[in-house]
Order: sequence, then C-alpha cells, then structure tokens
Amino acid sequence: MNFVKKRYSTGEPAYAVDRNGKIVAWNQAAEKALGFAESEALGQSCWELLSGQDIFGNRLCCEGCPIRASAFINEPINRFQIYFRTASNQRKHFAVSTLMLFDAPGEDIFIHLCTPISETGNTKTAIENPSRPDYQYKKLTSRETEILTHLHKGKSIKDIADTLTISPSTVRNHVQHILLKLQVHSRYEAVVTGRKLKLI
Repeated sequence: MNFVKKRYSTGEPAYAVDRNGKIVAWNQAAEKALGFAESEALGQSCWELLSGQDIFGNRLCCEGCPIRASAFINEPINRFQIYFRTASNQRKHFAVSTLMLFDAPGEDIFIHLCTPISETGNTKTAIENPSRPDYQYKKLTSRETEILTHLHKGKSIKDIADTLTISPSTVRNHVQHILLKLQVHSRYEAVVTGRKLKLI
C-alpha cells in the first residue's frame, strides 16, 4: 500500500503512520495546522516530530505508543485528546480519531484525523474536569477499581480477563461503566483521571 502518493479527501488535518510509527502520509491541512511541510514530515517518527503530550504534560507519543499497540491487536480506539508540537515549537491541542487499515501482513496503516480543539468550541474536556470544583463522578465499584488498576499497569482486555478469570466481554462492560462514571472517552483518559482522583 503506497500511501505516500495518495491524497486525503478530508479537510481535517490528517496523517498516517506505518507499523513502526513512521509517517507515510501527511495532508495539506496538517501542514497548515502544524506548520510542517509534507517533505519534512514523511519518513519521520511521529513521536519525534510531534512529541504528543496529554494535558498534564505526560508524554503520550513514544516509540512504544500504547494507542498504536492497542490498534494493532484489534482493540477499538476511542477519540482522545493530545497536545502536538508545531513547527514553531508551540503546543497545539487536538481531538484525535484513528482508523486502522489492514493491508498485507506487516503493512498496516494507522490514520490520525486531528481536529483542533479551538475549532470544535470544546475548550474544556472531560479529562480536565477533575481540576474543576464542580466536577462530579460516580463512585466506582471495587471490581471497576480493580480493572482500572490493571489498565493503569498497561494490561490488555485479554490480560485482565485472564487475571480475573472472567470473559473479555465482561471486562469490556466494566470498562464502559468506568468511562461513563468518570465522564471520559478512552481508557487512557480513565487512567489519567483515576490517578488525578487518587482512585489508583
């Protein structure tokens, strides 16, 4: 699959990486939003170019990216939020949706659609809520807290299911309840929020 010669039809900033995190496609909207020309971005490691961080300054983009790793084992990735480094060395806030394309073995492509937060009008995110005095969340059950702790340790749904001797679908149900109770949209946000609330 030769993505370098393809063009996106979306007006959203978008880029694609291969299995190793190398950028293989970069659209004009990404150039405009982040300041890096296509020629500068192609072939770069996404974490080296963009240095993505969460809202607390923790590094999210890295060689062992947990989001990419989850996608490669067919786990669904919910929309998440991240700060990318721009060409002018500023931090810019994005909501990111992902799409995995499976081609030949070892040639999977991971596409990121990046919506600048300022364009959505959503300047306060669920993950930021714990910093607000009016933030309220529903108390987790002991089982949900246990599962959140396992997520914090980086375990997959299957690993958690095996550890707790329950089915993967039961684990997924618990995870969905955790997301709803903490008012977040992804496992990563649940872990960060859980840490901030001292639940784990």
